[in-house]
Amino acid sequence: MIKKPGIGETLFAKLFNIVAGKDYLVSVEWDALRASRFFPLNSNLRNSILVVAGIACLGVLCLLGECGTWVYRQVSLEYNQKANSSLKANLTGVLADQRSVETSLDSLSRLEEKIRALYGMNAHDNTFLAFGVGGRRPTLNGPYGSAVSDQILNSSLKNRQLQSKISFTSSSFKQIEEFVRYRHNLWEHTPFVLPAKGQITSGFGMRMHPVLGEPLMHEGLDICNSRWTPIFATADGIVTTSGPNSSFGNLVVLDHGNGYLTKFGHLTKIMVEKGQLVKRYGLIGYMGDTGRATGIHLHYEVHRDGTPQNPEKYILPSGILVD
Repeated sequence: MIKKPGIGETLFAKLFNIVAGKDYLVSVEWDALRASRFFPLNSNLRNSILVVAGIACLGVLCLLGECGTWVYRQVSLEYNQKANSSLKANLTGVLADQRSVETSLDSLSRLEEKIRALYGMNAHDNTFLAFGVGGRRPTLNGPYGSAVSDQILNSSLKNRQLQSKISFTSSSFKQIEEFVRYRHNLWEHTPFVLPAKGQITSGFGMRMHPVLGEPLMHEGLDICNSRWTPIFATADGIVTTSGPNSSFGNLVVLDHGNGYLTKFGHLTKIMVEKGQLVKRYGLIGYMGDTGRATGIHLHYEVHRDGTPQNPEKYILPSGILVD
């Protein structure tokens, strides 16, 4: 009966490429001049050699695995260091851009405060303008994790702060725009200029009426000049009266739509019609002496909410340009 080789014998045979189930001898030759020595290789010794060889192979494999792991870690570390350097450079650029944006926003804020002061608008509370924000720092591993985490947190918080500033500044400038438009519209419809060139011969207040000869309230200004001196609208408005009047002769009345109303009397010729829209400095007629007048002049009145006002209070100095 043929004996079936065991696992150890088979492995040994595979290892040394010999046939299993045989008896083996170990031959030792010291040199060519001496006889060779032969030692029988029993199964125990053979198994021990196999175990030692297996352990050695396993050790070699483990060593190769450790070397491979070390090489992988070194390559990964080098790659991560390069990536970290690139990210840090990008982060530095982002922080520089943020500082530039913040500087521009600070300039806009100073300009905004000047505009608010110029138009008499309320200034912003400096405590509110701090735009405080908060957040949690991201957790990063590695030798630079803590420092990079702080930079990312600061960048994130600064970005949120800048977004709040931009949104607030945009809203504030829109508010200023609406207010300026309102003031500009109010300015355009407020009589601030002299209606005609000439000499003021009679002011606002009580006086002896030159025709009736009795003290009466003079509710306007008399501006004297030659006939056909042009007369201009002192503010934007609509013509509500354009025609003859028993006292003022040829009379033009403008309603400026904001409680102001102006009257122009004694015109030689009227150049506007009732219902017509006129702009400041628009020609409305020419100076004359129609109606109750002792000479060529313009009678000019300013009314606010139905009450006569001193027109001289609304006439800006000649050095100020009104457009």
